[in-house]
Amino acid sequence: DIHGSVTHLWERECSTQRRYQKILEIAPAPFLSQGMKTSIINAAIQLAKSVSYDHLGTLEFLVYASTGQELDALAFIEGNARLQVEHTVTEEVTGVDIVQSQIRLAEGSSLTELGIDNPNKLIPRGYAIQARINGETIASNGQIRPSSGKLTT
Repeated sequence: DIHGSVTHLWERECSTQRRYQKILEIAPAPFLSQGMKTSIINAAIQLAKSVSYDHLGTLEFLVYASTGQELDALAFIEGNARLQVEHTVTEEVTGVDIVQSQIRLAEGSSLTELGIDNPNKLIPRGYAIQARINGETIASNGQIRPSSGKLTT
């Protein structure tokens, strides 16, 4: 927030992608160890604090899980200084209305006033999954092209 506080709303998983579009978004990330989740969250908070970030955003990391050394298996990819389409899975598991929070942060509210300053009070409950459906046709040579049609299944 503009008052210098930084918090997080946990993590979500979006490894299944196609043409730079997320196909499946899951919160919380089902296959990350608690240690890796903690590493990601700590890195995100450290990054946000280092640039005095004062609004809502998403920080993305790449995890290489087969090394067995969690701190060596994490790389920052990008930051999105905006609300992402996939925010709804985080809303579902935390109960936080992220759109409303964004508006109130822009008006100058603090994280404490919004009741989201302590992530331990917002521990994810259950799982939420968002799936994107792409209308595509696969040609005999394997090339994929956008198409339209009727969704039947």
